[in-house]
Amino acid sequence: MSDAPAEDALPTRTWDGLPVAPDDPRGAQIVVRRPAGPDGADVEYLMLHRAVHGPGYEGDWAWTPPSGARLPGEPILAGAERELAEEAGLRGVSLHPADLSGPWAVFAADVPPDTQVTLDAEHDRFAWLRRDEAAHRCLPAPVAVTFRIAAALPAPPVTFRPLAASDLPDLVAWMHAPHAVRWFYEDLDLAAAERKYQPRIDGSSPVHVHVILIGGRACGFIQHYPVREIPGYLPAPGEPDGVGIDYLIGVEALAGRGLGPQLIWSYLTDVVFAARPDVRRVVASPEVANRRSIRALEKAGFRPDREIAGAAPGRPELLCVLDRRRVFG
Repeated sequence: MSDAPAEDALPTRTWDGLPVAPDDPRGAQIVVRRPAGPDGADVEYLMLHRAVHGPGYEGDWAWTPPSGARLPGEPILAGAERELAEEAGLRGVSLHPADLSGPWAVFAADVPPDTQVTLDAEHDRFAWLRRDEAAHRCLPAPVAVTFRIAAALPAPPVTFRPLAASDLPDLVAWMHAPHAVRWFYEDLDLAAAERKYQPRIDGSSPVHVHVILIGGRACGFIQHYPVREIPGYLPAPGEPDGVGIDYLIGVEALAGRGLGPQLIWSYLTDVVFAARPDVRRVVASPEVANRRSIRALEKAGFRPDREIAGAAPGRPELLCVLDRRRVFG
């Protein structure tokens, strides 16, 4: 990451005549959804219609979710929150990432059914629409593609609790699940897990482990630790004050459904940053072959840095780094 060009050395980009961030993502789209129907089982999505501002905007095509450019030096999350407030009057809404890895960040947000929308001068009307109708109105085509991806993501509540000794049988089972076992070079049985994890449970280890609960169901674990306190693990010379994370969704039915970025993001905001308010960088190093884990990190705002030696011989890892100021401010 040290060889990236300085921000002021990059060409100036503009959006509607205003300067925008010189690095990707250049802006954000926020897919806002609310429960609908008599029992709240259906979902509607907020779509804004752009008012006519010169040639090319006439007609009924200009429907998009709330979206806009990121200003120079503006954190990714702050830019998305600002656009949502400016365009729809929505403030204090919790955003979670659908994909922050491309030229345009995509967030999702869930709001109550009675949420009030206040438009800015750039838009002349809004509508709450079912997913297919909203996607049909989205133009240009790339906006419709990213809208569908974000709209399809599940949105169960994700919470965490400290690992307890009673969780160790589940932890061993999660590690041995068919979709997960290849990523664990230690073949732990219950006795070995007790020896390894009891110090993390009783607080004598610098590694803090939490159980992941998705919709209230315990389904995996996630942990964080100060990089400098883990013997032999200094993956980036410039990150000795950083925090490392590892994670696993151990229930196969819940893996591969797009929950990874949301649980990583929630763990950082709810646990890591609360425990370590001054941390500036977070690192993770899944195996290079673990593309699913790497994509989850990229979508949550991490950037791949370089390959490093893995914990097991012949199994290199990819160092991924999240710059807290760039993403969260």
